[in-house]
Amino acid sequence: MDVLKLLNERNIELVYLNEDSGFPELKKGTIITNAGGFTKNLLSDAGVEGFYPVSDASLDKVEEIKKNEHIDYMIGFGGGKAIDIAKKLAYDLNLNLISIPTAPSHDGLISKNCSLYNGTRRETIPTKYPSKIIIPSYLWKDSGDLKKAGICDLISNLTALQDISLSEKNGESFSEFYKQLSFESAEKVLGCGTDKELAEALIMSGIAMEETSRYCSGSEHEVERLLEAKINGGKYLHGQLAGTGTLISAKVYEIYSDELSGLRFDSDGFFSDIKNKMKKISVYESAIKPLKDEKFNPDLLREISKIRPERYSLWNVIDSEKVDWKKVVGGILE
Repeated sequence: MDVLKLLNERNIELVYLNEDSGFPELKKGTIITNAGGFTKNLLSDAGVEGFYPVSDASLDKVEEIKKNEHIDYMIGFGGGKAIDIAKKLAYDLNLNLISIPTAPSHDGLISKNCSLYNGTRRETIPTKYPSKIIIPSYLWKDSGDLKKAGICDLISNLTALQDISLSEKNGESFSEFYKQLSFESAEKVLGCGTDKELAEALIMSGIAMEETSRYCSGSEHEVERLLEAKINGGKYLHGQLAGTGTLISAKVYEIYSDELSGLRFDSDGFFSDIKNKMKKISVYESAIKPLKDEKFNPDLLREISKIRPERYSLWNVIDSEKVDWKKVVGGILE
């Protein structure tokens, strides 16, 4: 699909920066950025003094910023936490939003939803599109593990689409347009050779979540949420854990292929196909790294079916309590 046409239909301006221009947009709006030194240093170098660094993506943080700032328009500058909080503030306060992702680490660059903690529970919450997205290509080119995380987040669309196929057998209906957009974004990232093509794939995936995140978030993201809570401690990126979840979900589809037949993708061989795709674009080792973490125990995965039972997925059909997780993880790592 034509990315520029999709953006124009939604009144979103796309700008690529191939060199450091100082981000003139930063001179007026209220800036939400990540708490780490990298983005704060970028802002300081650009001559920006006032901004909100955030270390947690929560509704409490959103309310705190509302109380302490006169806001003209919102700028999300940095990674997922900063952009998600900026989205929510712009939505609540009916303000324009500029998204400036400093790395291609996830597919939420422009998506019309955000993922924030409400107390101890993470929720997917409706927000709004940005009026402009600025891609600082000169920063993306050396983003390393962050780029691998973004690629994993896109590949996870394949398991999300398999879950949708499972839901359709259960009587639910889904848009062919958004399914195709999700699929094309995953296919695009498998063949992309430039950061511009990667940006387009991430944007396409974000638009695929226009009505619901289900087109790009399924059983694999439920694994991601569990692993984030149990072993993360800030060591792993969202997209990286989504990649781990993709391998886990795909392996379960493959092991239980007799029960999970007649879906969009052939369940028998689903894991092998995704593993080969990940290896081809050099993200497989990144995706399996959390499974080698000293805090990881396969039996942690018994809780997956409890994470989001209201969203019909693989874990509504396969009870995670009854899965031989040592066999599953061993099959992934062999």
